[in-house]
Amino acid sequence: MAGIQRTVALEFLRTFQDLDIDSNLALRTPDCRHTMAPASLSYPASMTNDQWAAHGLSLKEVLVAFPVTPKEVFGHEASNQVTIWATSSAVFRDDVKDDEDSVDWSYFGEYIFVFSFNQAGDKVERVLEFLDSKKVEEVRALMQRARRNLAAKKVQSS
Repeated sequence: MAGIQRTVALEFLRTFQDLDIDSNLALRTPDCRHTMAPASLSYPASMTNDQWAAHGLSLKEVLVAFPVTPKEVFGHEASNQVTIWATSSAVFRDDVKDDEDSVDWSYFGEYIFVFSFNQAGDKVERVLEFLDSKKVEEVRALMQRARRNLAAKKVQSS
């Protein structure tokens, strides 16, 4: 069973390449819960699929992609889990960037994903995502800037 779990977990991460929310949700059980840690980052304690989808759609407002690259994959067949140590980057939409030379629009973070699976091992039942808290604060600042730029452009075009 570890093979299918590994495949599903890696496919889950591939959905971030183009922020494919529907494909991501298709890999989850209807009652899947997604927890982003540590708690100090102030994400909801545990997101439902609908809450996670809303989060993903908000990312798409300013990002083209959020590619996640696995560094190591650990299968835990006895506990029906897969753990992935990964890195990621954020690719911001060109239209949300400004021309300020001092702003570096690149982002690279590190993550640990722990996937728990349903009995069949073919759907994710729980995601525990540990984020690089220092880097998350950096990308949050970029996203806030991007959202301000986008809002300003909408006002200008009105």
